[in-house]
Amino acid sequence: MYITPVIPSTTEIKLDINILKKAEAVVIESAKLTGGHNKYFIDAIKELLRITNSYYSNRIESEGTHPIDIEKAMKKEFFEDKKKKNLQQLSLIHIEIQKDLEKKVLEDSATKLYSLETILDIHKKFYSKEEMDSFLKIKHKDLEIEMIPGKLRESFVKVGNHIAPNPEELIAYFNEFETLYNQCKIESQTIKLIYTLCSHHRLVYIHPFYDGNGRISRLYLDYILQKIDLEGYGLWNLSRGLARNVKDYKKALAVADEPYRGGYDDGRGNLSLKALKEFLDFMLDVALDQVRYMASVIRIDLIASRISNYVEFSQRNMYPNIEPLPKHSQQIFLALLIHGEIPRNSVKDIINVSKPTAIKIVKELEKREYISSIEPKSPIRIRFNSHFASEIIPELFPKV
Repeated sequence: MYITPVIPSTTEIKLDINILKKAEAVVIESAKLTGGHNKYFIDAIKELLRITNSYYSNRIESEGTHPIDIEKAMKKEFFEDKKKKNLQQLSLIHIEIQKDLEKKVLEDSATKLYSLETILDIHKKFYSKEEMDSFLKIKHKDLEIEMIPGKLRESFVKVGNHIAPNPEELIAYFNEFETLYNQCKIESQTIKLIYTLCSHHRLVYIHPFYDGNGRISRLYLDYILQKIDLEGYGLWNLSRGLARNVKDYKKALAVADEPYRGGYDDGRGNLSLKALKEFLDFMLDVALDQVRYMASVIRIDLIASRISNYVEFSQRNMYPNIEPLPKHSQQIFLALLIHGEIPRNSVKDIINVSKPTAIKIVKELEKREYISSIEPKSPIRIRFNSHFASEIIPELFPKV
């Protein structure tokens, strides 16, 4: 057995009660995040968090691109500096892959929960993009190779003190990974969450690729958390918490690499049960922290109050380099917060202005990405551009 134990318990050793309580709290409190919010507000937050998730996941690799610069890249506004431009493109690809995986969850329920095929596909899609060519040339000490997207590594690699598994045994490792982790499919949501978080370490431990293992493993972690139908996930994500505790994250990963320490209470697997428990405990603490953070900042009453302050400060020219919002913006935002979406022809009645004036205000807010719609004449919905979000949702990401 290569990666056992897969969770910190055996037939003889039960899961620690504190671990179970934390996992249950994550499941319950995550589900509560959707309460009191309309579908369109939730969608707007999820769209924003795809950007922040990309920012934080890449920042863990010391290559973060600020959400404001990611938004510029979305509008084809790239840095002239080649390295900065490459990182903008990296973020766009990360967001694209997130969307693809979310679509896969919805459309392909038959796919195995844990699957090497999916992991290879994520890596292939990520690194096959033309913009990623510069990331394919791998140079590390004596190793110099051109990575093939979606292909398992064929050489030994060392990450910190961890010597990754023999490349000739990777298929055997993944056979075990799939078999043992897929056994959770009939378990409760709480146990599935425990399996998911533990599987993150085991995938990083296997280190299937020459490069991109961190990003791919976190994209895959997000995918599994949605695949197990963890209600509320997407209104929070792990990458923000991991990036804010990156030293502890990397330390927890390294600890969980430890081999069996000996003794009855360390299991009987190849790896240490106690060490995996430490890693799981850390991940659950991060998850709880992020769920509770989002619960504290997306309460409707607080969002409404911050929107009112934002509009007032904007119209008083208190945001440098940001044009003041048009008159009546606050009424539109608050109506969208309550109703979710509003037909365009209703805006004039909500803000009590003429139709041409209402059309002009809506166009201005659309142009500046404070509102959006599916089609040009469709009902409008709230949208959180990065500047708006940085004021409405405190500490979601650093201000520039």
